[in-house]
Amino acid sequence: MSSTEYTIVMVGKTGHGKSSLGNNILARYGDDGFKCSPFGSSQTTECKKLTNLVNVGNGVLLNVVDTPGVMDTNADEKATLTEIRRCRDLCPGGVNALLLVIQFGQKFTKEEEAAIRQLEEVFGSTLYKYGIVIFTHGDAFEAAKKRGQINDFREYVDSQPKDFRDVLDKVDKRYVVFDSELRGNEAIPQRRKLLTLIRVIMSNVGGKAYIIPEVQSVPICFPATSTVLIDGNNRLKMASLKLGTKVVSIAEDTLAPTLTMDTVYFFSHAADDVFAPFVCIKTSGGKTLHLSEGHYLYVGKDAMKTGALVTAREVKLGDVVHVVDGLDQPPRPEEVTEVKIEIKQGLYCPHTFGGSLVVDGVCVSTYTEAFPPSVAHGLLWPIRLLYRIAPTVAAKVAQPGGEMGMPKWLEWLYDRYVGKI
Repeated sequence: MSSTEYTIVMVGKTGHGKSSLGNNILARYGDDGFKCSPFGSSQTTECKKLTNLVNVGNGVLLNVVDTPGVMDTNADEKATLTEIRRCRDLCPGGVNALLLVIQFGQKFTKEEEAAIRQLEEVFGSTLYKYGIVIFTHGDAFEAAKKRGQINDFREYVDSQPKDFRDVLDKVDKRYVVFDSELRGNEAIPQRRKLLTLIRVIMSNVGGKAYIIPEVQSVPICFPATSTVLIDGNNRLKMASLKLGTKVVSIAEDTLAPTLTMDTVYFFSHAADDVFAPFVCIKTSGGKTLHLSEGHYLYVGKDAMKTGALVTAREVKLGDVVHVVDGLDQPPRPEEVTEVKIEIKQGLYCPHTFGGSLVVDGVCVSTYTEAFPPSVAHGLLWPIRLLYRIAPTVAAKVAQPGGEMGMPKWLEWLYDRYVGKI
């Protein structure tokens, strides 16, 4: 049995040759390998793992996962979350490398740029920390060289758009050109280069495999990359927000909507290692808000005066939300120009004494449909009082835990409340 074992996950657009690549890496072909299509349509409808002991001088046990994944042309967000969950189950020991599969000669269009951004949304910096770019159709590269159309691969890279070159820079120029038509000993050098790069990654990360985050559909949070305003104008990501931080919020009991600084005293949710679907709301002025479908925000021309709250799932094109650039400016209305669902990492739900926040530049409530806002505000009164008297003790009471990233007492209450609905 091999003393070395690696698990690699292939991600890429339909038609770029992921399945053929996987077969070549594993030296498994035909009915023994991943199902391939000669027509550019996806034959991989769900994540699948194949394993083989690969001879590259020393035997290495390779587990290769083929994905329809986040870049597949036919996948929706629900299907993508299902496949992320399946991929996690197929890789219980973690992932040693993420192979970003790009077809050689494929024009790097806006669609390709969007696909890369979508991968970044899902995997974050991990995409590049564990990433290796694989250029498939290496036979086309060799043919172009023979025809005198190109001298070397560096020339090809230099001819591509900046966004394309940036991807290679972000993975520290780890790439392999793969010819999936090669067999036997001819295929060994490209496999050996791939394994060398995987070993480089493992050395860089101290041998720690990437554990794919869990998938949750709790409709009550913001993602880790959403931001709040601190110090009046500076932005801070949710994942970096701490108890006691002063953030911009909406002042209570004022005749006109104004802003104030308020204190984060509690997190009803704080979990980073999780994927979830979020509503993405874009405005006419360029704001982009991400929040779970059950989170409340201020919607309507007079919402800042009346306190009218609507869940994110109810927001539609043409609705008016209220946006903020800094503490020195009052909230202003902007029209919603796009509403869609995106997959992002992290689940965070901070609470302020006043019950409001400015997230991603948009005025929102700290409350969700888990409980009616007035009920939630009342339930958290003891926590607010405890924080004012003994913040250290309150922090211990509010310590996130359990499977949902909530304080255990709140998770118990949430389970029983939701179970009655």
